[in-house]
Amino acid sequence: MPECPRYPPLPRRWQPIALAGIWLEDPLGTLMASRDSLTVRLSRLVDAPITVRLHAQGAGRGRLDELTRLGLPAGQRVWRREVTLEANGEVLVAARSVTTLEGCPPWMARLGTQALGHQLFARSARAPQKALVRRSRIEMTRSDPGFLALPAAWGRRSLFTLGAGRPPLLVQEYFVHERFYRQ
Repeated sequence: MPECPRYPPLPRRWQPIALAGIWLEDPLGTLMASRDSLTVRLSRLVDAPITVRLHAQGAGRGRLDELTRLGLPAGQRVWRREVTLEANGEVLVAARSVTTLEGCPPWMARLGTQALGHQLFARSARAPQKALVRRSRIEMTRSDPGFLALPAAWGRRSLFTLGAGRPPLLVQEYFVHERFYRQ
């Protein structure tokens, strides 16, 4: 992936988009700030269907920044899902979702190659008055996804609350394809 020297460096730690002080050109800027389904937006952008390739799903180790964001102690085992979103055989986005082992709803553990966003936004659309699914502010970073052998990229993350009394789900998405970075 080409480097983006015109952008100021962003620390590897996560920062709220509003406070980062970085402006990203489209399409990346719009994708980073969007609060709706990333899969739907990507499909429109590339004018092709998006496929989900599952790389890992199940119990695993949480990274320190993930555990901190979820309010969990260091070393805590979590339920995690690692996928890439692809079009025409090319990886566009690498995504990692993390929640507590006890907090993983059964439907989430059965997603396989279905897009998580489709499920999250469909649940919200079915019962908007109940506000079952809520999303926190979006944070951003410039780092490697931390799984697979993928280059450093702009990433975003946010917490999804799936209902009262349920643990949050942390969703992290890294835009790894060169089409997102104008030269």
